Amino acid sequence: MEFELRISNDHRAIGLVEAFVRESLRLAPLRDTKFLEQLIVAAVRQVIDHAYPEGEAGAIVLHSQHGEDFLTISIRDFGLPEDLAQLEMALRNEASRSWIGHLPHVEAADNMHWIGYGPEGKALVITKSYHDTSIKEHPADLRPFEEKPPLAPEQDYMIRRMNAGDAVSISQLIYKAYGSSYFNRDVYYPERIAALNAKGAVVSFVAVAASGEVVGHYALERNQEGPVAEGGQAVVDPAHRGRRLLDRLKTTAIEHARDMGLAGVYADAVTVHKFTQKANIAMGAKVCCADLAISPKSETFRGIAAPASPQRVTCLLYYLSLKPRPARTIFVPAIYQEMVSQLLEQFGTPFTFGTSQSPTGHGVLRMQLTPGAGTAFLSASCIGADTFPSIRKAARDLIEHSHAETIFVDLPMQDAATPFLVAELRKTGFSFAGLAPEFSTSGDLLRLVYLVDELSVDLMQIEEPLARKLVEFALTDRKQILFD
Repeated sequence: MEFELRISNDHRAIGLVEAFVRESLRLAPLRDTKFLEQLIVAAVRQVIDHAYPEGEAGAIVLHSQHGEDFLTISIRDFGLPEDLAQLEMALRNEASRSWIGHLPHVEAADNMHWIGYGPEGKALVITKSYHDTSIKEHPADLRPFEEKPPLAPEQDYMIRRMNAGDAVSISQLIYKAYGSSYFNRDVYYPERIAALNAKGAVVSFVAVAASGEVVGHYALERNQEGPVAEGGQAVVDPAHRGRRLLDRLKTTAIEHARDMGLAGVYADAVTVHKFTQKANIAMGAKVCCADLAISPKSETFRGIAAPASPQRVTCLLYYLSLKPRPARTIFVPAIYQEMVSQLLEQFGTPFTFGTSQSPTGHGVLRMQLTPGAGTAFLSASCIGADTFPSIRKAARDLIEHSHAETIFVDLPMQDAATPFLVAELRKTGFSFAGLAPEFSTSGDLLRLVYLVDELSVDLMQIEEPLARKLVEFALTDRKQILFD
């Protein structure tokens, strides 16, 4: 179900906006919409004030889409191009020079982000999930797991897809294992777990004890544009550990991913310990990227590692290819070609290096900021003549105003302008991190990274030689850039 309202940038249209928003919210199964309504109307008021130059008339389009488990309302104008990094920071009540200012009740939305259309304007997209009952509101035992509980009796376990009735048990498992610290907030809302599984955005698998109790969970998450899934949300009740339940869950998930026709499954493995690296290697996954300093020093691993790291936590990206990879022409700077070749050869990918070209036209750049982690991702799905200045400015704003400590840039390796852009980005401090296979509909991505703080490989635990070589290559590239 979708609705659309087109108005001019005239405040006399606000009455129509209020009626449109109120009716859209009334049709959604939401408990209390007062603050969400105020947020949306306030955003429209600011777009009316600032989207077009003073005295210029222009159109503003409100689009309301009612999905199975969420409502999305977008506010689109066709006026002045804007700095998306500044607009994103303004949404988070951070220091910003943006015109949008501080909107009221931003907490009423589950997600807010901007989409830039270059000379064709921009859109603010506001999303609200229909499911907002936290696991804390369910009558459940949420006491943390004991560090070393008595082991449950030996028994047979069933590994299967979750059903809607398992959602509360899954939320309980994750809460008891991670408290409130798990980065994906959806896992704390049982109805969201069920809804995301129903539409295939998440595919959950559970381990069920002889008693019928859910004692383990693992999920495939479709977080990237490409035909891949991320393996994660892994948890096993300590009383049932040592029975290879996590291995069985992963094996079942990977077979399902194969049946779905996915190109591969990826996972991040921390370097604070080697356990997750060994698990990925045992499954046949290959290291392809050093996600340097991706997590804060404060990230802890109860019962596995020291309470805090002296430096930001680095992860190794592992990728399990599930189908033959077709031959491709890729565009990579000469200084990175040897390392890229070693990484790609693990997957049996036939490839040739093409000749680079200077970018032309307008590019498309997306930004994702995780303020609590101090990490940002900039993804250029299409490289244009304006991509480098856009990345340079976004990176500066992220560091100065949002206090980002690590910034990743993903570039399409099948775009002939990628080597040109890498050369420019290296001048501003970005260095090699690795590859993100099939993360885009266009194919593999080349990942660069900008670090605010120093890193030492000596403080990392790395299991295999190629992974260590990759990390050392990335850190050496950074030093060369800094001291050249």
